[in-house]
Amino acid sequence: MTNIRRSIVKRLVRGQTRSSAVARLSSFGLDLMGYKGYRLSSVVDHGATRLDPVFGPSESQVAKPRPLETEVELFTRPLPPIQPLVIENVAGRSGSSFLYKGYNLLLPDEMYDSLDRTSLLTNSGFFFQDYFVTSHSQTAEVPYGICAFGHGDANWYHWLAEILPVVWLSRNLPAEFKDYPLLVPETALTIPSFRETLDLCRGDREVIGLRGDVLHRFDRLVHIPSPVSGPFNMRDHMWPEPEDYIQNVDVVRQVRHAVLENLGIERDADSPKRVFLVRPPRARSYNQEDIRVAAEARGFTAVQMEQLTFREQVSLMYNAEFVIGPTGAAFANTLFMSPGSQSLVWALQEYDGACFFSNLAHAAGCEMTYCFVEADTTVKSSYEAFAASYKLPVDTFCEHIDQLLENTGSADVRAQKMATQ
Repeated sequence: MTNIRRSIVKRLVRGQTRSSAVARLSSFGLDLMGYKGYRLSSVVDHGATRLDPVFGPSESQVAKPRPLETEVELFTRPLPPIQPLVIENVAGRSGSSFLYKGYNLLLPDEMYDSLDRTSLLTNSGFFFQDYFVTSHSQTAEVPYGICAFGHGDANWYHWLAEILPVVWLSRNLPAEFKDYPLLVPETALTIPSFRETLDLCRGDREVIGLRGDVLHRFDRLVHIPSPVSGPFNMRDHMWPEPEDYIQNVDVVRQVRHAVLENLGIERDADSPKRVFLVRPPRARSYNQEDIRVAAEARGFTAVQMEQLTFREQVSLMYNAEFVIGPTGAAFANTLFMSPGSQSLVWALQEYDGACFFSNLAHAAGCEMTYCFVEADTTVKSSYEAFAASYKLPVDTFCEHIDQLLENTGSADVRAQKMATQ
């Protein structure tokens, strides 16, 4: 979009919020140019009906990533009951937490309250001040349903940690909503691990898969605030901090228990006790083979999660005493590790406050230690960091892993220690 075209679009978007005559003309002008304009708002501020809570008061427990030889920092605060909202005449698409109602773009509370830190950049439009401009090419009608989609819902971490708890809580909705289907991303139906977790947690509720390239319009949409949230991306030169996260630890532990119980996961003496999570070559590369040699010399078995069924992944993590590897979606399965187990994760130093996986480790009772490294090039944003390559010095890795192994007692002793913290 040229600067002149963008300037015209901005004026037309602002015009939508003025007198009715100006608003109609502005909206007509945007339509002619192929755009829609929306003012940023919170999802709770636009005529939504509150339902009875689907979960009572609880506590957020956020665990900051812990470097070697430091104590755990736990950030706690009380959480109110989780009350779903019913929003009428609203639209949305999978892969996004944005909901469109009239001339308003509705954001989840945690996203709306952190606009000064988080980035909402998207391929589907652009932001200026308090407005969002986008185009909607394809649309479809869905009469009603329960929102189980959002930012990153095709990513294993975001699905498991943020979307699946909503699926679980949908079982507690009032009886009048028993026929409302779960509205999920298509990946939840096509990727086996996503589909299996969905089936483990949805009860007997029907499911509808939504395409990410289609805007779906709903007469009535049930929105359950997610018990877990964290920044999807940050503004330039800003990096995640524990204060950016919420983890309703009681809900997370319910989901963990449901998956383990429904899969019938048990102790397996033959399952590897020391696991190294390797990954295929990709944009964010590091000296994996050098680290692999050092890890295997210490009894670690290299495993590529993508080659295992979901049940095999859960069983592997549940039975492992020690799991190591680079930060990445595979570590979302830390949620299924046993109390008293240990893990070592290496990540860019900019993410020393990013609590994605340390939160799940805390909920599971796993002791997670971090080793922070420098990127090969300067990174100024989370977008750049996502693809940044780095090198983990082998001697640094060996220092970390040897010290952790030396201090390792039995899993039962560590579990008792963590239970008293």
